[in-house]
Amino acid sequence: MAFVANQDDTTLTTVRLDGKATPVISTLSLGPPQADAIGGVAFSLGEWIFVTNSTTNTVATIDPISATAPILEEFLVENPLDTRVKIGQRPTRIYRDPVDKEVLWTMNDGDPTSGLDTVANCTKGGSVSVLHNSHLGVGGGDKPRVTSIVCLSGKGEHRIAFVGPPVVPEEVAFVSSSATGLVSVLLPVATADESIAWSEFSLKIDLCDSTKELSLGHPVCDTDATTPNHSLPSGLFWSRATGKIYAHLAGYQSVAEIDPGSLSITRRVDVAADLQQAEIMPDGRHLFMMGVDLTSDPSKIIGKLELLDLTQGTLTLTGARVDHVWPAQFRLTPDGTRLYLTLVNRTSGLTPQQAAAMKKDKLMVFDMTIFPTPFRAVAEVDLPPVGVLGAHGLDVWATGSSGAGSAKGIVVTNAPHGANGSVSLIDASTNTITGTIPVGRNPKQVSVYYAGLVASDNQATPTW
Repeated sequence: MAFVANQDDTTLTTVRLDGKATPVISTLSLGPPQADAIGGVAFSLGEWIFVTNSTTNTVATIDPISATAPILEEFLVENPLDTRVKIGQRPTRIYRDPVDKEVLWTMNDGDPTSGLDTVANCTKGGSVSVLHNSHLGVGGGDKPRVTSIVCLSGKGEHRIAFVGPPVVPEEVAFVSSSATGLVSVLLPVATADESIAWSEFSLKIDLCDSTKELSLGHPVCDTDATTPNHSLPSGLFWSRATGKIYAHLAGYQSVAEIDPGSLSITRRVDVAADLQQAEIMPDGRHLFMMGVDLTSDPSKIIGKLELLDLTQGTLTLTGARVDHVWPAQFRLTPDGTRLYLTLVNRTSGLTPQQAAAMKKDKLMVFDMTIFPTPFRAVAEVDLPPVGVLGAHGLDVWATGSSGAGSAKGIVVTNAPHGANGSVSLIDASTNTITGTIPVGRNPKQVSVYYAGLVASDNQATPTW
């Protein structure tokens, strides 16, 4: 099944993927209609679905397998045994813990103006909340609950990366804060009842670079990690190949390598300013980056797809260029062999020639085994048009060997601005649309789920 987030309705529509019955199973309300309130969707090993609502400061918990339609169990707000332990203010992204896959983490970005989590009374920045659940159907198992909250020393959008044994003695969580430009280090703390709480370590990783600050017209860095800088971390990833953490610093147009043992920055490399998205490849050997060149050629836009090799002594980018393409959302299959890419339709700021030639309303399929040359799309799937202000989201239905699955199908949302949208189901073997299903307003996000997905480690990248 696929869970479709209808952002203008604040609802979640469940769509069948097997074609055996009526395609729409149900639609659940996740709160009062509020544009873009749904922050993220995540699955746990215990076969629960978690959906954040950044307006109501709640997390919806959904049982997807105990009945013919998913059951909305409750909205998590706080731990009834300790009301100080709660979902923080404006939960946006939600991540599954890779060490204990029954644990979920919400990034609570706090008040949009001050950057402080006023719900959790954080005085320096936002927060993260930790959730736990047990397997459905297990005798004595617990329903999802909030188990910990940690106030952060940084403000802005938060992203998280996890490092576990044997790289470090016990699991450590690293959380970046975009407006402050630091990485908080979160450590597990055993409680009296033998459960785990989390706490921010006194040492923070300062992403400040004096050379970059001076080049941007700002003073050099000081010795206080909580002094805001202009690094603007926009991605944080752990590499299984190197054991290191990599921060994409959009403000500095660079990538920083962090040693999780010494909690220090070990390498930096400059990247192009127009590389705006990054994600770790499934094997951890490369950082995948993408963006668009809008200025070098007035007759066309040029999509940029790059791989940063993390395993070499020198961090080096290798890239491919795709004419007339403005990358939007992407997914990589667990085996790393296929890249699925939707495109931006927006033409504002483009020359007439660029706007006329750019590709719109397409799903592009690339073979990553031949990157970077002769790199070209192996398929282009025409999607229902959504207009210049519309968007297409996507996810991949991946099956196969554990952690190395390939695509069985692709689910693409078609979200015209301010109107009801649809979902297109695509057969991965033929790259053809097998059906298009009406859903709610502005369905910009979709997540494919099946029982056993987390256990098989076959969710497409990125997973948050």
